[in-house]
Amino acid sequence: MRPERQIEELVNLSRVKLGQEVGLRIAQAAQMAMEFHQGQTRKIDGGPYVSHCISVAYNILSWGLNDEVAVSAALLHDAMEDAPPEAEAHRRIQAFNPDVLRLVQALSKIRNLQTGAGDLPATYRRILQAASKDLRVLIIKTFDVYHNAETLHIHGPDKAKNKASLSLIYVGVARRLGMITLADAIIDRILPLLMPVQNRQAQKILDNLLMKGRARMDLLSRHLWQVLGENMAQDFSIEGKTLSDFFCLSEKPGTGRLMRVGWPVYRIRLIVADDDAAWRVLGKMHSLFGPLPRHVRDYMNAPRVNGFRALTSRIFWEGNPINIQVVRQFDDRPNRMGILAEWGVSGPDPAKYMRLLATLGDSDLRMSEVHAHVLPDLLDVYTPKGDRHTFPVGAVVLDFAYMIHTDLGHRCIGAKVNEIHRSADYSLQDGDVVRILTAKNGWPQRSWLDWVKTARAKTLIKQALKSGRATLKGINRNVAGSFQITSLTGEDIRWSTCCLSVPQVPVVGRLSEDGLWIVHRQDCLRIHPKEWEKGYWDLANNQGSLHIVFNVQHQTGALLQVLELLARYDINGKSISGKTRSGGLYTIGMELGGQSPEVLGQMLVELPQLSLVRELLKYRWQ
Repeated sequence: MRPERQIEELVNLSRVKLGQEVGLRIAQAAQMAMEFHQGQTRKIDGGPYVSHCISVAYNILSWGLNDEVAVSAALLHDAMEDAPPEAEAHRRIQAFNPDVLRLVQALSKIRNLQTGAGDLPATYRRILQAASKDLRVLIIKTFDVYHNAETLHIHGPDKAKNKASLSLIYVGVARRLGMITLADAIIDRILPLLMPVQNRQAQKILDNLLMKGRARMDLLSRHLWQVLGENMAQDFSIEGKTLSDFFCLSEKPGTGRLMRVGWPVYRIRLIVADDDAAWRVLGKMHSLFGPLPRHVRDYMNAPRVNGFRALTSRIFWEGNPINIQVVRQFDDRPNRMGILAEWGVSGPDPAKYMRLLATLGDSDLRMSEVHAHVLPDLLDVYTPKGDRHTFPVGAVVLDFAYMIHTDLGHRCIGAKVNEIHRSADYSLQDGDVVRILTAKNGWPQRSWLDWVKTARAKTLIKQALKSGRATLKGINRNVAGSFQITSLTGEDIRWSTCCLSVPQVPVVGRLSEDGLWIVHRQDCLRIHPKEWEKGYWDLANNQGSLHIVFNVQHQTGALLQVLELLARYDINGKSISGKTRSGGLYTIGMELGGQSPEVLGQMLVELPQLSLVRELLKYRWQ
């Protein structure tokens, strides 16, 4: 379709949904997009690139984002990075609408100054930080991903798979914002590219199960008239599942897995008028068909984090389980469209999404932490008062404590779980009742970061560690602004490899963003010593071994040089391992001992000076 025809359809829809005046302004934004992308084409068909921008804008409006600023920003979302300098995109968008400019800037790629390519992590952080104040940024970006996913196949298998992996990040965002239909649509488009073999096999199994069960569903539908009528269900539908129902995100961003496809492959959605009718219909379904134990959930009164509200259960029919959802009529569209269903005159209520907004607002946010926050919540855990909180599988007592209150998490020393004393790293189970136990002077430790699963807990622990109140193993900090190194093996110390801070040389240190104590030599050229605290060594009776990893040139005599250095200092090699690398290099790992830390340190300083040693990768005392 020609862009002019696309714009005409978009403007007509805008007039219907937003009014005549808004339609005129959106037409103006569309004309600007045409100018900014003049002469630019799409790889898939050589057509005008601007058709992509118009499609994104049309999709967000037709799906329910009835918002003039969002539609205009969608039209112009690529203008800042693609328009030629003489087009003065920044000035013209600013004059058109400053709010539109703010969204467009947040959606524009940040370029790597060295390569000129897009800097994905930096761009992602900017989008997330902007989204902490305005969720429209994330919604527009997700629709951008949705439209791009339609044409990923033109890039070739490897590049298409890589781009599909990046799209998965926004699948999690769409699910957390309740836009389940949109998330499923993205998955349907990218799954054949992401895992083609598994997709074909799973689709074949699913199609076979759906076909075998179709006759049983026809028979079941004839029995469902018994739950229809006055004060009962108003309507029902029997839906076959798609592969998106069996796809779940993995903990690593950009990855996911297909669960085993099997029954139940159908779900029944029963629409009711109110709460009373919902419970009557659920009871009637159970009496007619029999419920499967432990599958009844009341999300109607205790909604899921993404706003989903319904009574859910599972029944048994003709030898197969079937999922059922009893949904109030006014909850049906929000359950499928999430935040889009709420966009009206005053916009959505952000209170529903405060947990997501609080996470997005952290200035130190990493992609993996947001990804962890949008993973499915599968555990329902309760306070003694009966308040329900949902967590990912693997969540521990500390996650629960931080969800209740920041200070409760900081001072947590354990909990009573179902009236049994448990440690702070105890893994919670579905249905647990938890009462947090605290200590007056408790404070987070770095090891907690390895225990917790939720993004909120990790963020709050990091913020606490940066305050400097935590005890650092191996470091004694003085009020005067200096510190002592009391143990080489302190797990909270990060030893620099650029300058080799070995025993007895003058050192400086400071706290890192993740609560580690970084140690450099005072004369290190990579730092400004005045910005760091002075350090002193206090290693009385401190023994141990040294583990090092370094690269050598892969040629005869390279290892001999290293062994001769060890022999000169009378150092014992406890273990050695190696691996060939590209570029004619060989990576060697060694554990050394038999001498004092001072002697081991002297050897370490000389190691990178050997002619065939290329780089010291890391070292640690143990």
